[in-house]
Amino acid sequence: MKKIFVLLSLIVLATSCDWFVFDNQEYYNAQVEGRILDSKTGQPMQFAFPNTSKISIIEEGWKDLAGDPAEKAQDWYVKCNGTYVNKLVWAAKYRMETKKQNFYPVSIPFELKKGANTVDFTVTPYCRILDPVITYEDGKIVARFKVEIEDKSLTPNVDVALFGFTDRWVSDGNNNFDFDKVQKEGKLKKIKNADGQSVIELKIDPTKESGMQFVYKRNHYLRIGAVATGSENSGKCYNFSPVFKMSSDFLTVEEVTSWDEDDY
Repeated sequence: MKKIFVLLSLIVLATSCDWFVFDNQEYYNAQVEGRILDSKTGQPMQFAFPNTSKISIIEEGWKDLAGDPAEKAQDWYVKCNGTYVNKLVWAAKYRMETKKQNFYPVSIPFELKKGANTVDFTVTPYCRILDPVITYEDGKIVARFKVEIEDKSLTPNVDVALFGFTDRWVSDGNNNFDFDKVQKEGKLKKIKNADGQSVIELKIDPTKESGMQFVYKRNHYLRIGAVATGSENSGKCYNFSPVFKMSSDFLTVEEVTSWDEDDY
């Protein structure tokens, strides 16, 4: 009987301590979606996985036990077409404070209410790819386009490349074209005519194996990238054209427009 009494006493003691206090943290009560817009064109910017697929978000107002600011950044993923969705957030005040991306650093405050929210962010890219066209001519994949630098005093140096991959996630981080050896015409460094008017041309020879791109008969996913560097853009983040899908016979080219997770 004494042992039972001691055991019951221990249970009462344990249930009265903090171990059994229920977590009263409110569950996610908000959702948000929106676009990353070009400050000049008002259109969504182009991004790419993995190197330019995130923006940095800070929930404001957090402090440590000493009362000092204790805010931490969280990553929100951006789709390649410049849209984003986050269904697991709290109603609170935030700021989008992103310093390493393919646009100039920003600090943009915003607030989320309970329920559904729409928040667009307006940013300024380091450069823009204008009028991109990809064709198949004389046995080669050809990309023609123009590049406009936002501020030549800050980012005067521009490299351009035509990236190729086996799926729609093509980018500088997902690329099969070997520019140093077999596909030298697919990349140009320090181009002089990034004036927004002059047409730039890149070529890829599909008769030469490059990674796994031309080993098998398949569709080819292509994307033009331009990186403007100087005193800004130390991370060498590329700005991009939309993604294009070229058929396995090279006869048709179409822009990839759907970036839903299940649509692949």
